Amino acid sequence: MPRARIALPVSLAAFTIAVIGSTGRQIWYDESVTWLATTISWAELWRVLGNLDIAHALYYVVMRLWTTAFGESTLALRLPSIIGVAVAAGALALLGRKLYDTSVGVTAGLLFVAIPSVSRYGQEARSYAWVVALAVLATLALAWALDRPSWRRFLLYGGCLLALTYLHFVAAMVLAAHALMVCSAVRRGRGRRTLGSWRATVLLLALAAAPMLYEASTQSGQVSWITRDGQALVRFPTELFGSSAIAWTFVSAGLLGAVVLWRSRRALILPLLVWAVAPPVICYLSYPLVHLFLARFVLFTLPAWSLLAAVAIAVPVSGLRGRIPPGTTVAVLGAAVVAVAAVGVPGQTEARRSPVAGEADYRAAAGLIDRRYETGDGIAYSGWRGWSAPLPMAYQLRTKPRDVFVAVPAGRSGWFWAIDCVDPAPCVGDVRRIWLVVGESWDPFDRLPPTRADLLRHEFDVTSTDRFLGVTVVLLVRGQTGQH
Repeated sequence: MPRARIALPVSLAAFTIAVIGSTGRQIWYDESVTWLATTISWAELWRVLGNLDIAHALYYVVMRLWTTAFGESTLALRLPSIIGVAVAAGALALLGRKLYDTSVGVTAGLLFVAIPSVSRYGQEARSYAWVVALAVLATLALAWALDRPSWRRFLLYGGCLLALTYLHFVAAMVLAAHALMVCSAVRRGRGRRTLGSWRATVLLLALAAAPMLYEASTQSGQVSWITRDGQALVRFPTELFGSSAIAWTFVSAGLLGAVVLWRSRRALILPLLVWAVAPPVICYLSYPLVHLFLARFVLFTLPAWSLLAAVAIAVPVSGLRGRIPPGTTVAVLGAAVVAVAAVGVPGQTEARRSPVAGEADYRAAAGLIDRRYETGDGIAYSGWRGWSAPLPMAYQLRTKPRDVFVAVPAGRSGWFWAIDCVDPAPCVGDVRRIWLVVGESWDPFDRLPPTRADLLRHEFDVTSTDRFLGVTVVLLVRGQTGQH
């Protein structure tokens, strides 16, 4: 059966599921960072990457080129990730076919689509969807190379690995599963040439990726906020799969799939289990050295869980061939996939919730400011959300209004946040109206630096207060005593 006839329907299903509701959820902080990276100059971007986020450099470069061609709307920013999910699902179908058979491949691709976190990160302007896609593509390229070794196939494999590592170096852990695949091929008589080609590919990868890995190691403080306590461990499966019910379903089915493989294709058990389990375990155990125990960092393990679950479902059903009509076999497999998808419906709904959990409703707050904006208005931020509010608000409002307390804007500052004025009065100047965006606080001034709070209290009057989820918008108008 031609590969396209297997991959395209699965890719189309993944694209359709991912695109549904893709513009409903508002851009959150991390996505607004991607947006900012596409708007600043190349020189400013290189300066920022020298300070932080070097691990996402390739993604930012690609997104700059993308937005130049397609704009910066919510759909435009997220479309690459939607395409990435579609590529991942189609490639997974081909990988399952290569490793086992067509029924396992198609079932794995469709099960992958049913995972809520696939939709969540397939609808996000970050690199994770393509990290997953490249992990699958690299594994597929390796399977092809082991089947019929050639320098072209190993070159394709190495290219996928290099792109994967530069998109997110944590995903290079998939090499552990690849090493087991290579060892299995050598035991089956593929010879030392295959092993040598793989070793050479990995060595070249290490040399090519070393500069980025070194730079990333100097920015490890960027992930210092990640924890590894008991609560983080308990939350991890739900955050990885996007639903506790789906997590238990896939883990249970995956372990059952390993049992089925023990009886039918033992050589696949260790590579798939290591792909699925080793990365989060390594991230957990390495915590004293690096803080990487975060579910979205290991989303590339989901294809392995999908393959294991597909084996548990498809292999027993396929074993009934000859005793039941082919159409019945397809219907049973379809019903099983639909049943798993039904379990994930609440998670799919949650994945599309706006705003994302833990974020304020900046779109509603920005909508109010946009409707009531007057030429010359300024904006300022107060409260515990102040550090994260400016970028999402800036995306919603684009160039208006000016942040009155900023001396050097985000990006131009060499960071993804601005440098504030030392003396607020000259920065505010003769601005007549200021929109104060406040975090979860009833007093709009209590979490401002004292000099800013005093200036606003003495020279401005509160004329309106509008509260939204997690954010309050206060309109300050200069009073008679503050008129210049």
